[in-house]
Amino acid sequence: MGLWRGHADPTTWAQALWGALVWLALVLALRRSRIWLFYYLVAAVGWCFGLVVLLRELLPGEAALAMATAYNTHYLAGLLGVPTRVFRSAPGLLLVLVIAQESGWTALQVGLESSGLLELSVLSGLLLFYPGMPFLRRSLSVATYVANVLRVLLIVVVLHFAGKDSLLFAHTFLGRAFFFAVTVAIYWYLMTRTSLEVLRGRVLRALGEEGA
Repeated sequence: MGLWRGHADPTTWAQALWGALVWLALVLALRRSRIWLFYYLVAAVGWCFGLVVLLRELLPGEAALAMATAYNTHYLAGLLGVPTRVFRSAPGLLLVLVIAQESGWTALQVGLESSGLLELSVLSGLLLFYPGMPFLRRSLSVATYVANVLRVLLIVVVLHFAGKDSLLFAHTFLGRAFFFAVTVAIYWYLMTRTSLEVLRGRVLRALGEEGA
């Protein structure tokens, strides 16, 4: 079985490869033609979709991200004095993060949403193909993964101290609000702030040329 075990068969891999080649050809053609708006849209959306398919359907990337999220959260929770356990629930490497409480144990499933795969795919697509952005700044898209781990940690801490009745509030409202705020801050720092700096520089140069 090898590479195909538990994931897509060779036919699906071939179809995905053809799709990737078509996307790459279209992106290169748009870039060569300097049609920047459509280049950016096609490149970013295609990258996001392709990365999710690759890591979820073709390779065990989602499981790896979920495992890393669960264990990193487990480690950080231990530093805060919050006892947790991580184990694999069959089938499919679905990880369950368990929080100790006086009233018992609460199981949190670390799946697609909690793995951070969707957010990482979206922001990496937006950054990788943004014209004129330095490579180092593009690579900071991994900050969304750190934000996701902190989101799960926040849910764990709230559950530990507030009890099982806080699960809906902690997961649906508090955790998502925290992650949204951090993601917006990351997007602002990496993209909006950079764009404003470039625009400011152009305006100052234009004013300087007029004054001269």
